[in-house]
Amino acid sequence: MRLRPKAIFVIISILAAVFLSNGSFASGGEEEIKKEMLVGQELILKRHYPEALKIFEKIKLQYPDSPSGCFGEMAVYEVQMLEREDLHLERELKKAADEGLGRISILLQRYNPSAWDLFISGAIYGLDGFFKARKGQWWDAYVMGNKSRQLFKRVKEIDPSYLDADFGLGMYLYWRSVFTRDLWFLKFIPNKRDEGLFIVKNVAENGRFAKDMAGINLGLAYLEEGMYRDAGQIFASYVERYPENVILRKLLGKVLTAEGKYDAAITQFREILNIDKKSVKAHYFLGATLVLKADPQYYADAERELRHFLKAQKGAYWPAAAHYWLGRLAELRGDKKTADLEYATARKLNPKLDEAIKRVRGMGGGV
Repeated sequence: MRLRPKAIFVIISILAAVFLSNGSFASGGEEEIKKEMLVGQELILKRHYPEALKIFEKIKLQYPDSPSGCFGEMAVYEVQMLEREDLHLERELKKAADEGLGRISILLQRYNPSAWDLFISGAIYGLDGFFKARKGQWWDAYVMGNKSRQLFKRVKEIDPSYLDADFGLGMYLYWRSVFTRDLWFLKFIPNKRDEGLFIVKNVAENGRFAKDMAGINLGLAYLEEGMYRDAGQIFASYVERYPENVILRKLLGKVLTAEGKYDAAITQFREILNIDKKSVKAHYFLGATLVLKADPQYYADAERELRHFLKAQKGAYWPAAAHYWLGRLAELRGDKKTADLEYATARKLNPKLDEAIKRVRGMGGGV
């Protein structure tokens, strides 16, 4: 399934709100969980996924009443799927989610669950809802998101100073408004985009432990709003801190492309391939950006990247977009016959491609 840029850091921000949570804890065990979760978060950002899974498995075994380790496992699987923008670890994620939801069911029957208990439970609901949204299960996603929001509100009732819960609530309000604005059957949901963005910005400016990741989510919101300069500054700072993180580099490359800074964007996409040669989508973005650069000396490179992508990429949506860019390339070369053939192939694969052309042309959103 296609993954728009705005979706990528919804999940990253959910992870951060949990990993960096500074809420009060009911026991020393929760303090230890927090320390281990921080270790796991750093491993995820550095793309050390097997090591991160070991950390979360350890948490599950040592704290069988807590869903924290299950959340960490879900995070590892989801981030890897976000890198490839596919669902190749769906089975593993669902297994971790089912176990986590089972633990939550028992946990919420307690007389007095702690702020952390409620927060980690809300985060799992939110992450599960996000995954359902990626699959197009919009109503189920809305239900899970609403459960998440209710638990965040309970956290604030226990501890009004729990800033990370503000972060979760702000993200929910903003991204819910973004995701549901084009869904006719969810039109009854009020648009609280501005309110959500204000809350996230407040955490980014005044937060403590969640400050950095709130800033990243703010950068993604700026990308969604077309505020490319501000978004680029944020993503560039995080690429500097986590140079191996291909998701951050991809976002920075998209911002640079949207700004017309094609050479800088090309550098980012090529670096992704240096980091991970299996990153098929990087070939697509590199090829499309080379087309946008419109420099004859790079036409052969653009075609090579797009053809390479088509050989490796299954499905219809992404190949349709690649054929679209090959059509644009043929136009630049003055080959109208080939351009028409490429456009026809693109529309055959994706009859709704015309609706996406405005987004495709800018590269700031959509594909």
